[in-house]
Formats: sequence, C-alpha cells, structure tokens
Amino acid sequence: MKYAAEERPVQGALSKQLNRFAKKKERFWELDFLRGLCVVLMILDHFMFCISYVAPYVNNVLGTGVFETSYAFAELFDESAFIESCRFIVRCMFFALCGVSCTLSKNNFFRFVPLAAVAVLINVACAVLDAAGFGGFTVIFGVFHMLASSVLAFALLDGAASLALLLIKDNKKREAAEPFARFLPGLCGLALLFAFFSQWGYLGVKEGLHLVSTVPASGDHTADLITGIFVETKNSAYAGTADYFPLLPWGAIVLAGSLVGRGIYHTFAKNALKPLDGAWNAGFCFIGRHAALFYLGQLVALPALIALGGIIDFIF
Repeated sequence: MKYAAEERPVQGALSKQLNRFAKKKERFWELDFLRGLCVVLMILDHFMFCISYVAPYVNNVLGTGVFETSYAFAELFDESAFIESCRFIVRCMFFALCGVSCTLSKNNFFRFVPLAAVAVLINVACAVLDAAGFGGFTVIFGVFHMLASSVLAFALLDGAASLALLLIKDNKKREAAEPFARFLPGLCGLALLFAFFSQWGYLGVKEGLHLVSTVPASGDHTADLITGIFVETKNSAYAGTADYFPLLPWGAIVLAGSLVGRGIYHTFAKNALKPLDGAWNAGFCFIGRHAALFYLGQLVALPALIALGGIIDFIF
C-alpha cells in the first residue's frame, strides 16, 4: 500500500504534464502523419499500376510512347516480393488507423453516410466505364464499401454497448462492465480475426506477405458475390476486379484498431507524442487530414496525367 501511495502523485503529475497539450478540438499529429504516409505510398503504388496498364492503352490508341521506357521497371515493381509485403502492411496500418479514428469521432453514423455515398458513386462510375467498353476497372465491393460497412458496424456495436450500460441500474455493476463495453467493438474485431485465420485463411509469405483464402468458390455467381462481401474467397466472382476488400479480414482490422484508440487516445497518455510535433511533418499531416480526398483524387488524376502526356506527345 505504501508503494501505491507513493506512485499516485507521480502518475497524477505525469497525467497533468501530458495533458497540458490538450485542446477543445484535438488532432493527433502522429495519426495524421501515418495516414498521410499510407496515402502517399498508395499513390506511388497506383502510379506504377497506371504505367503498367494505363500507359500501354494510351500509347496503343494514340501511337505514342509515353512512359514506355518505364514499363520494365513498373513490372518489376509490381511483382516484387518486398513491394507485396509493403502493400499488406500499409493496408493493415491504414485500416487500423480508421478504427482509431472511430473512437475519436463524435458521430460514426454521420461518418458512414459519405463513405457509403462514395462507394455507390464508384459503382455507378464503374457501370458507365463498362458500358463504354473500358474493361478492367470493375469495382463491386472495394475499399470504400468495406470502410463504410466497418464504420457502421463500429457505430452499432458501440451504441449497443452504451445502451446496455444504461440498462444496468446498479452503479457498481455498471462500473465493472464499463471497461468491457468500451472495448466491445475492438474485441469483436479480434474475435473475427481469430475466426478468419483459424478457419478461412492464413498469411502467405511466398512472393511477399499476403492473404491466402481457403474458402472455395461455390460456382454459383450470386452466392459467391454474397459470400465474397463477408469473407475473402478464392477464385470467386470478385477475382480480377480492380478493388476488392471483403469484411473479413479487412473490416475486422478496422474494428480491432479501435482497441488502440480506446486504450491510448482516451487516456492520459494520448498527448505523449505532442512535443515531437512541428513543421517537419506538415506535408504528410495535411495529406492525412484529407486522406479520402487525396485517395479519390489520384484515382482520376493519375490516369488523366498519363493520358495528357500521351496527347502532348502525339501533338508535338
């Protein structure tokens, strides 16, 4: 008891020291920085993809040679085991950061709406491209579909946990249940990840770190479409689509990321990295604060840039 009594003032002083950085509307630079870094790496990866697949199409149509000398490098980049491992790590980090953000949002139902709207817009755009004869750009259940569903799942689980706490009349029982309730979405995410990796898939290391599904396709196109939304399915109806992120395991990673949010960013330790903030991280933090806009923008800007290069080369 003496040791605990001596520790209490120290912890209180540390809490006060760290929380001197707290503001009414808090942003945590390290979250913006990591999110921005992920987006920059995604843009680089998509640029290499455009050199491999968009540039040859533009050159065939216009009879030009834009980025032609970069074909071999882009192909080497795409097939690199190191790059494949980086893709997996960056995706996991980005989705886990989304889970952290869920715990910092005042209204996740409100966050769900624009994500779902963008997902529907992507489906419409893909339908238009398919009708125009541009194959290879189909997205049925991509990253925005998964993120919207995951944010909604977090909101429902967190709301259910809060409602359950309100129904507990005994104060002592409510206090005992509160830690579990606060971490319910994250615990559900961990349970789902455990279920996936014990029943439906594993991490492959050959040719880079990547997910390997053990769920076979049934052969029924409609059934495989429905199953593929919930769990990664090999040789399914989603094979060959431009963007495919099923809820398991990716959505579960979003939910699991909320454990970090509740375990760190709702405690006195949340401002531990604030002293390291400065002008050095401004660029990445700006991109991280507007990650969705940058991600969506590059989907149009990169192909357009290559097409513009082809047109300029054709004219001159």
